[in-house]
Amino acid sequence: MTRSEAQSNPKWVQLVRAVAIMAIVFDHAIYPNISVNHVSETLYIVTNWWDIPLLFIIGGVAITPIARTWAAFWHFVVQRLVPILGTYLASGALLVLASHFIHQDSWRYTGYFFLRLLYGGQTLDGDLTLMWLFTVYLLTVLIVTLLVSWVDSPAIQVFIALAMFALSVMYGTIGFLHFQYMPWGADLVLMTTLWMISGYYVYQNWDKMQFGRFYATAGLVIYGIMVYCRYEWGLNFELVLKEHHIKTPYMAAFVPLFMTLAIGIVCYWLAKKRWFDWLLPVGRFAVPIICMVQLTIDVVSHVSILNHIPALWFLGLVVPMLIAGVYRMVLKQFRSQKLN
Repeated sequence: MTRSEAQSNPKWVQLVRAVAIMAIVFDHAIYPNISVNHVSETLYIVTNWWDIPLLFIIGGVAITPIARTWAAFWHFVVQRLVPILGTYLASGALLVLASHFIHQDSWRYTGYFFLRLLYGGQTLDGDLTLMWLFTVYLLTVLIVTLLVSWVDSPAIQVFIALAMFALSVMYGTIGFLHFQYMPWGADLVLMTTLWMISGYYVYQNWDKMQFGRFYATAGLVIYGIMVYCRYEWGLNFELVLKEHHIKTPYMAAFVPLFMTLAIGIVCYWLAKKRWFDWLLPVGRFAVPIICMVQLTIDVVSHVSILNHIPALWFLGLVVPMLIAGVYRMVLKQFRSQKLN
C-alpha cells in the first residue's frame, strides 16, 4: 500500500486496485442512507463482502520471499514496512490537525485523537475511519512474508492461514488491557492473512490458469444470485472487517476470494483492450484516497446541492487525487529548484 508498489504492478492489477478503491469510496458515500433505504442498505452490505478483502488479496501480488537471515529481514523491514508506517503516522497526523480546524474540535479532544492514532485499529473513527487499514496491512505483509519465507511447504502455509482464519471467527472482539480492541487492529490479521497469501499464490500461477472466462462468469453469476437473495430474503451473510462483524464465517473465507478472481480476470481482459485505462490513476492514488475520502465526504455533504450519492462518490475519488497531484507537482518543482 505504497505509491511505488501501486505503480510497479501490472496494468490489470492496478485496475483491480482501482475497482477496490472505487467500491470503498462508494460504501462511504452511501453509508448515511443505509438506515432509511433498503436498496442502499443492500448495496452497502454486498459491497462490503469483497471491497476491503480485495485490497489485502491484491496486496499478495507484491509479496516477495526473503532470505532466512537477520540482514535480509532488517532490509525487508526498512524497505517495505517502514514506508507504510511512515505514511500512516504522517497522514494520520495531518488528518487529525485538518479535522481539528474544520470541525473546530477542542485541543484536548485533538490531543486524545493523536493518542488514538498511536494505538490505531478500531479506535479510529471520524475522518480517520479508514486509517486502520495501514497498520493491519503492514502486519499482514509481515506475517505473509514470514510464512512464504520460513515455511517451505505451500500446503502448510495455507493450512496455517486457514487455521488463523478459523480462530478469528470464534470470537467477537479481543480487548487489550482496559481497551476494547487490540492495538493496530492486530487481531484482524488472523483473517487477512488467508486473503493475502491466497492472492500471492494465485498471482504466482496466474499465467497457468485455464478457463478464465468460465471462472469469471460463474463468479459474477453466483455473486448476482447472492445479491438478489440478500435484497429479497435477507441472506444471512455480513462482513465488516473493521468491526469484526461476521455472519456465516465460512462464506467470509471464500466469497472475497472468488469475487477477486472474477474481478481479476475481467480486469486482465480489460487491460488488454485499454478501454478503462482512464481508471488507472484511481489505483495509483489509492493511498491519498484512503486517507482523505471520509474528510472529503464530510465536507462536501454540507453543501446541499452536492449531498447526493453520485456527487459524494465522484468527489470522494477526485478531490483526494487532485490534492495529491498538486502536492506532488509542488514537491517536484521544489526539488528541481533546490538542485539548480
